[in-house]
Amino acid sequence: MDKNKTNSRAAKNNNQREIVIMRVLDAPRELVWKAWTEPDLFKRWWGPKYFTSPVCKIDLRVGGKYLFCMHSPDGQDFWSTGVYREIVEPERIVYTDSFADEKGNPVPASHYGMSGEWPRDLLVTVTFEEHEGKTKLTLQHIGIPAGENRKLAQQGWNESFDKLAESLKGEIVKTKTKIIAEPGKQEIIISREFDAPRELVFKAFTDPKFFIHWLGPRELTMTIEKFELRNGGSWRYIHKDIDGNEYAFHGVIHEFTPPERIIDTFEFEELPEKGHVILETVRFEELPGNRTKLTSQSVFQSVADRDGMLQSGMERGVNDSYERLDELLAKMKLGEEL
Repeated sequence: MDKNKTNSRAAKNNNQREIVIMRVLDAPRELVWKAWTEPDLFKRWWGPKYFTSPVCKIDLRVGGKYLFCMHSPDGQDFWSTGVYREIVEPERIVYTDSFADEKGNPVPASHYGMSGEWPRDLLVTVTFEEHEGKTKLTLQHIGIPAGENRKLAQQGWNESFDKLAESLKGEIVKTKTKIIAEPGKQEIIISREFDAPRELVFKAFTDPKFFIHWLGPRELTMTIEKFELRNGGSWRYIHKDIDGNEYAFHGVIHEFTPPERIIDTFEFEELPEKGHVILETVRFEELPGNRTKLTSQSVFQSVADRDGMLQSGMERGVNDSYERLDELLAKMKLGEEL
């Protein structure tokens, strides 16, 4: 038998049984890698539209196994398992793919009503390439029978990747802002870089007409009652939610050094006990390329006060605020009206 002809037929058969999908994701490669290899992140996007992933077990090593479950809108579970054959962080993952039962035992495709000649083990290769600050993701899935099976598999992967892109947006918001709260300490340190010059970022902090447009979660509105930005000055503002509930805050300016630093106190007026005062230091650091690093240090009167702030949903409020500030700065750079 002619070896070249045999190889040619095998290659043609593989091409008929494979899916190749490429996506450019607006996220750094390290984050996309984590979305594929950390169970909590993987579960957020695995499966077609309207499917969920209640179970995800990953033993990320060559020879390690995984077990995934997709839960359909009509209540059916689809399990899959396989073995990792190659792991090159953060560039490539190669693994086998088999239909399975809930215990991870491989089962034939007919177990789930699939027709056609499915091999026991399919092969998946995923590559991650840096691409102009984004990530080029390429998937190759070999072994899927041609026809309707291939069409449905391709649709499922594309819908999964749509969900992946959305989940990455949320993770990027979190990774942009660094929140450090070491156990046993009375402080929280928050930092983030902004694509705007320091004078503009400082102005967004110190001009009331800009300040009211970014501080706090998106669903709240702000009213400023006092804004004396000088050494010894004081401030007070009120947040109002959609139900009309009001939340008031006030403080005193200890140091005002434009455009480098602001040191003030912060106190939430609705706490049942007075005296829970926070000392805040906000620093504005110039970075190359007309960028600014913003660092905020909050020192609490006790570890309990600090931990109470963390448990109150502070992280969401900070992320929301800094995303809004990012959006505001983009408008300010263009001179747009608010």
